[in-house]
Amino acid sequence: MRPQGRLTQGWFANGIEGRHVLLGLIVFFGVMLAANSALVYYALETFSGGDRPDPYRSGLNYNDTIEAAKRQAALGWQGDIAYDDRQGQLTLSVVDKAESPVTGLKLAATVSRAATDREDQAVEFNEVSPGVYGTDIGLAPGLWVISLASREEGADPRYRLKRRLFVADRP
Repeated sequence: MRPQGRLTQGWFANGIEGRHVLLGLIVFFGVMLAANSALVYYALETFSGGDRPDPYRSGLNYNDTIEAAKRQAALGWQGDIAYDDRQGQLTLSVVDKAESPVTGLKLAATVSRAATDREDQAVEFNEVSPGVYGTDIGLAPGLWVISLASREEGADPRYRLKRRLFVADRP
């Protein structure tokens, strides 16, 4: 005679059988499939993964990009980006090898978040003093990516810069 304990009553009265194992495996893998499907869906819908509008063409012109970077390095220009959140002013100061200000540039930039394109903004920089270029823009707290290039008539840009900028949350 079998004692009447907890395991001998209810679902497992006759012990764990094959159908219980099968049901457990189906539930386990079903939950995994549902969770992975949801994660893949949200990953693909929130970020495309590309940081350029046409990566294929960029790849074809890779050698040109390397040459342009060498020409820019030969200039020896250094850029420093700063943001004044109280005035909503983004500034870039550019100096050459001799620490002299670089004047007369026409600069256009894209200010964007690192992980999404929802807050992308295109801005134009104006020279506010010799070698200092500025633009009015309101940036929310967090990490921003500034990608700028000089606009040259019928030629490749002489100067490109891509920097990350952290805007602190004001108390």
